Amino acid sequence: MRPTFTPQGVPTPPQAPQIAPEIRDELTNIMQELLLKTHELSFEYSTCDCEEIQTCPLAQKSKELFKVVKRLNEMMRRMAPPAKTSYVS
Repeated sequence: MRPTFTPQGVPTPPQAPQIAPEIRDELTNIMQELLLKTHELSFEYSTCDCEEIQTCPLAQKSKELFKVVKRLNEMMRRMAPPAKTSYVS
């Protein structure tokens, strides 16, 4: 891709690729489902009375998952929301 310039010769920043609304909506739905399932799992994890929870491989993997999903959730919050469609002209 070749750089573009303003009439004054200043380079313009590259535009971020646009995501199709259908893809964005599908991604949003999948993210919501993932967050809900992770939230449910976190309740189970936090209320588990197992004496071996500190050494349990399933509990440790769950904790790792929570950390990754937390990062993903924070990233999604930083993304700009989709533009609202106006039907009024």
